[in-house]
Amino acid sequence: MFRFDGEWKERKGTREVEGEIDKFAVLEEKITQFVEAYASLSAEKTALGKKLAQKEMEVQGLMEKVARLSQEREADRERVEGLLNRLDRVISFKDVVHKG
Repeated sequence: MFRFDGEWKERKGTREVEGEIDKFAVLEEKITQFVEAYASLSAEKTALGKKLAQKEMEVQGLMEKVARLSQEREADRERVEGLLNRLDRVISFKDVVHKG
C-alpha cells in the first residue's frame, strides 16, 4: 500500500491490471460481435421485408386472376345454360309440331 492525497491506496499488481485489460478486450469483442450480428440481422430483415412485399403483390395478382376466372366461368356457365334452354325449347317445339 501507499499513501496518496492523505488516503491509503492499494497498489494494483501487474496481473490485476492485465486481468482488467483482458476483461475489457473480452467485452470489446462481445460488443463487436453484437454490433455485427445486429447489422446482419437488420440487413436480413430488410431483404425479407422486400421479399414479403413481392410475395404480397404476387398473391394480390393471383387473387385478381382467380376472381377474373371465376367471373369468366360464371359467364360461360350462363351461356351454356342459355344454349341448353334454347335446345330444350327447340326440342319441345319440334315435339309439339310433330304431335299436332
